[in-house]
Amino acid sequence: MLEDTEWLSDFAFFTDLLCHMNNLNVKMQTKNQFIDDIWAHLKAFKLKLNLFAGQLAKNDLSHFSRLNLIPSVNEEKLKNYEDGLKRLHFEFERRFQDFSAIQTEMDIFTMPFNVNCEAVRSDLQLELIELQSNNHLKQSFLNMPKLEFYKSLSKVSFPNLISHAQKISAMFALSYTCEQVFSTMNLRKNYFRSRLTDEHLALFLRISTSHFEPQYKELLKMKSQFHSFKILEKFILARQTFFSDFFARDRKSLPIPDVEESSKS
Repeated sequence: MLEDTEWLSDFAFFTDLLCHMNNLNVKMQTKNQFIDDIWAHLKAFKLKLNLFAGQLAKNDLSHFSRLNLIPSVNEEKLKNYEDGLKRLHFEFERRFQDFSAIQTEMDIFTMPFNVNCEAVRSDLQLELIELQSNNHLKQSFLNMPKLEFYKSLSKVSFPNLISHAQKISAMFALSYTCEQVFSTMNLRKNYFRSRLTDEHLALFLRISTSHFEPQYKELLKMKSQFHSFKILEKFILARQTFFSDFFARDRKSLPIPDVEESSKS
């Protein structure tokens, strides 16, 4: 089989192609990505497929390193690979056409300062004009994460834009995220089934699927009336006093060397 050139060329081609697809898969599994980030990876991969097909038509194997090691790949094989890449591109177009349908909606979320106000929904047009005319907000958008930027917007001036950002950011772009949420929900239900309410479950899911880290020390300072905080504070002070007294008493009990005698010796 290893002497079969046609089999080796097929094996090398599909190995190279699966490497490219695996890179896409890894990028899409990165955490803290919104639906527009996933769509950007998919669009980039579709462009790569077009590039690969065009290069194979010219007998250019630059991005197929293993196939390039095969001594002689006949033109018929290369034509089959080219057709296969075109079919794969078509499948990507077909399966992810829902993303294309909401391209404008994602553009409003991703680049609100570059989108054409006349091409968006009427309830967002006036707010987008106000947003795009504000240089301070434009600078903030460049310096802040998208979610933080939309959190900083005035709810009075930009209610529809904020609502739109919440809708886009809440979309599950991948099944990985959905599966993670359902898995977390099942674990919580099994553990707290006897005393779990719908409200508690919603709060559990929100905490479990987010990466927010509460500032416990700041919260305790703000709520200094908590008995637990007072007890902890007293314990820390008592411990510091104990060790300081202990070491001070220990130092007093140690013999102090005679400087003159030590210098003579």
